[in-house]
Amino acid sequence: MPQVGETLTKEQTSIGMERLKPQQQTFLNNYFNGDMTQTAAARKAGYKNPTVAAVRLLRNPVVQERLEEMRLEARTKYGVTVDKSVRDLKKMRDQAWELGRFGEAIRAEELRLKATGLLVNKSHVMHEDVNAMNREQVLEKLDEFRRMAERRMKNVTPASNDVAEIAEDNK
Repeated sequence: MPQVGETLTKEQTSIGMERLKPQQQTFLNNYFNGDMTQTAAARKAGYKNPTVAAVRLLRNPVVQERLEEMRLEARTKYGVTVDKSVRDLKKMRDQAWELGRFGEAIRAEELRLKATGLLVNKSHVMHEDVNAMNREQVLEKLDEFRRMAERRMKNVTPASNDVAEIAEDNK
């Protein structure tokens, strides 16, 4: 595949080869080497609508081909494969579990699930222009956020009679 900035020959252009644009390569560098989500990588590469751009980029055959090349380069250079990493994380999880280091075992399993794509971190960022709001509007918005958070929370506080029973059992 032609590299960024490389001039294509007439033969390459006649068979439909395209050159990767610098912004596309920046996206791939961010996505592959920068440990970013596809949307974050597109945003950092300067795309105006990063969510849509990321999906389109990853469906683009030229970008897909370059991403595969980058993966192959990493495998060759570092000997890293997803299979090997998942296997190693499983081994670490099992060893930590046997030693009673449950936090480390949980973390290894979390990383293993992320590597296989079974666990995806999602965050929702809300942007509000507080500078343009008056005091009442800010307080109203904070109250709205509090109500949203309360709806998402689960009350795990024991009932008062449960607390009394626990205290009685501990005597």
